[in-house]
Amino acid sequence: MDTNPYAPPKAAVLELPTVPGLKRRRVIVMIVFTIVTVGLYYVVWFFRRRGGLNRLNSSRKLQLWPLLLFAAYFAMAVAIGIITGDRPTVEVIGSGAATFFNLIDLPIGILMVWQCFIIKDILEDHLTPENDGSRVMFTEGVKLSGLMTFIFGMFYLQHIINTYIARPQAEVGHVGGS
Repeated sequence: MDTNPYAPPKAAVLELPTVPGLKRRRVIVMIVFTIVTVGLYYVVWFFRRRGGLNRLNSSRKLQLWPLLLFAAYFAMAVAIGIITGDRPTVEVIGSGAATFFNLIDLPIGILMVWQCFIIKDILEDHLTPENDGSRVMFTEGVKLSGLMTFIFGMFYLQHIINTYIARPQAEVGHVGGS
C-alpha cells in the first residue's frame, strides 16, 4: 500500500474551466486569415465562436439569423463578383438588382457591427463577478471599450477572449503522476 504523503497526486488536481468553442487565436493570424481568404474568415470566426459565446454566463445570446443573413450576403457578393468579372455590375445584373445590392450593403454592415456589440455585452456579463448567483452590485467587472469594438470588431473581441477567457495550453491540463 502506497501511503507516501510526499508522492505526487494521482488524480487531476488542476482543471481550469475552459469554454468549448472559445480558443486562443493570435490576432495577427486572424488578420492573415482574413486577408488570405478575402474576408471569408470574418464569417467563419462568428460561426466558430457562437456556441462558446452562448455558453458563457450571460443572459444575452448570439442569435443565428444575423450570421446566416451575413453569410448569404457574402456568398451573393462573391457570386456577383465572379459573374461580373471586370465588367460593370449594372451591365451584368441590371440596374434594379445592382441598386438593391448596394442598398443592403449598409444595413448588413450595421448588423455585423451590432453583433460585435452583442458579443461585447456577453463578455462583459460573463466577466462581472457574481455573489450567490446574482451580480455583485458595487464591484466593477471588466468594461470593454465600445470604440475598440467598433473599430477593430472581431480582432478586439478575440483579444479579450484570449486575455480573460481562453487560457494558454500550458495552464490547462492535469497535474499528477503514477
